[in-house]
Amino acid sequence: MGANTTVGTFIAVVVAHSMVDFMGTSVWPVYKTLAGLDVTKAGWIATIIGMSGTALQPLFGLIADRFGPRRVILLGGLLTSFALLLGPLADYQSALDRRLPTLFGLSGFYLVVFVILAAGRLGQDMFHPSGAGLAGRFSSRRGSMFLAVFIAMGSIGFGFSQIVFRSVYNNFGHHTEILFVPVAILWVFVWLRCRPAEAPYSERISVIGSLRSLRPVARQILVLFLILSISSGVLTGLFFLMPEFAQERGYPAWLGQGGAFGLIVFGATVFMVPMGYLADRIGRRRTLIAMMILSAMSYHAIVRLPLPAPAFVSLCIVGGAFLGTVNPLGVAFGQRIAPPKNMSIVSAVLMGWAWCLGSIAPSIVGELYQYLDHNASKTLELLGSANVLMVMIGFLLPKVTDNVD
Repeated sequence: MGANTTVGTFIAVVVAHSMVDFMGTSVWPVYKTLAGLDVTKAGWIATIIGMSGTALQPLFGLIADRFGPRRVILLGGLLTSFALLLGPLADYQSALDRRLPTLFGLSGFYLVVFVILAAGRLGQDMFHPSGAGLAGRFSSRRGSMFLAVFIAMGSIGFGFSQIVFRSVYNNFGHHTEILFVPVAILWVFVWLRCRPAEAPYSERISVIGSLRSLRPVARQILVLFLILSISSGVLTGLFFLMPEFAQERGYPAWLGQGGAFGLIVFGATVFMVPMGYLADRIGRRRTLIAMMILSAMSYHAIVRLPLPAPAFVSLCIVGGAFLGTVNPLGVAFGQRIAPPKNMSIVSAVLMGWAWCLGSIAPSIVGELYQYLDHNASKTLELLGSANVLMVMIGFLLPKVTDNVD
């Protein structure tokens, strides 16, 4: 594969990541509030879909390692666009409840919503192992930095998702399906430019062989898995309850309906690439531990300090810079200690199963919110206690891999 094709593929993958994270289940926290849905029920839907979907990421990683990543990336990008159908669906709640049966405690409307979100989640989970694997292989000497670029582009889409969805929902009569037009254009670009080199079929590692080759680093992967699970869970819980938290604090509506979420992700996006570069220079272990400590401090500052809106905006940006860097640094650390032929499955375990376990947070938050008489601040404070455990586990990371490329 020539240099131009390599660069073209990397650009296509990061564009696809931005598109995939813009859609999928990213809009669910603000949609539940805009459509006036039950917070507890919405939390359980998020948890069930998140856990069942992300649990499959290692399988998609194995498929990408075995059959090549291009098809998985393209199909994943297509499936995530289903979430754009949520907007107009809000106007048919009563009609769907009348015409469709109630199953598993879900009315007709919630059943359709569940299917749409499940398709979007499946697409995201198909894409991430392959995309992260390609990004991690782009440069052996600057793996953390290029993986940070990949995740940062996804964060841009992720950060704008709720703001754009809310704006289109409110200004175009709930017709969020109009976003299919730019999405289709981006998908065609990815289809044309994403041409990764693929090993001959006879040289590709088998599923059993891929799993066996991870045995020597199983303990290190487990430590990273626990760290990223806690980090993703706390962040997911914060995002899920942010609309109610902002309303409780008396902040402007835009902050609760995607604004604070976007600011936190913006801070993370700006900080990811410099931190990836720093990790490559001074060592990934010490950088990751420092970010975990600062992440825990930032989270508690956001949910505990009674600040005026302008100060809260600044804190979201600064706090997001630390909250959002634990994940890319952890994945890069895992890719460093894993065999090169296992990049996709290791990325899947650390980005898939970790987020799968972290997906428990919305249901926990929803139940706590109900139990604590709809006190969002107290709910998020209790959730943040998991940060202490994350920092303690961080010191179990192996020092042997804390060297510079």
